[in-house]
Amino acid sequence: MIFVLAPSTTFNRRTLKARRFPGRFAEPQRPLPRRLMLSTAFWRMAAESAMLRNGAVVAPIPAAVLVAPDLVTASLALSPILLFLLLFAEGHLVPVRPRTGDEDEVARVLDLLRLRGRSVLTRIAAERGILKGRLTLVIEQSTLARLPPITLVSIQSSADGRVLDLSAEEQQMVRETLFTDGLAESALLRVNLVEKKPMREVSLEAHSVSAHSRLAAMARTVAKA
Repeated sequence: MIFVLAPSTTFNRRTLKARRFPGRFAEPQRPLPRRLMLSTAFWRMAAESAMLRNGAVVAPIPAAVLVAPDLVTASLALSPILLFLLLFAEGHLVPVRPRTGDEDEVARVLDLLRLRGRSVLTRIAAERGILKGRLTLVIEQSTLARLPPITLVSIQSSADGRVLDLSAEEQQMVRETLFTDGLAESALLRVNLVEKKPMREVSLEAHSVSAHSRLAAMARTVAKA
């Protein structure tokens, strides 16, 4: 699941101004999608809250007391099972460890990520007519090992450090370019967990964008007109 961060897609926009570390999955600066509970990304981001996860473990006990006191014993027995599943999902019981041959896979995944990241930035710079400065693609993933991965993607400008407000078409291009044949979110997640590095960056100097790329962008703009 890819959540493209931009002023137009984020409910709590102030999180876009937060410093990058400890990262946007940290509690004070966790971004929420603009549609809130109507978005699947909202519920996946909610799973990042340790308070909510721990609350799910103990919730059966007070619920049983209120609804059916006879089930209190059963709920007490259920809580350790939920705790086990929680720790397993977080990767604490069975952490992700390097395997034989992982070095080649790590290199392959990161090379593809850099290649596709530069492709995204090249197209953004060409279509927006950005001639100078540096664009940085920031890709951050959750560290919860065994939940469906969620990937936060944003593009920042070195000119003022702001997060670019990508159009719907640009957001779709990012999704279709970054993770497609040969590179899945789950593959990047495994690399990030093995290397204990949940955040990746790809940068591009705007002046390095070729004339061919800029002409291709102009042709696409004319074709849409």
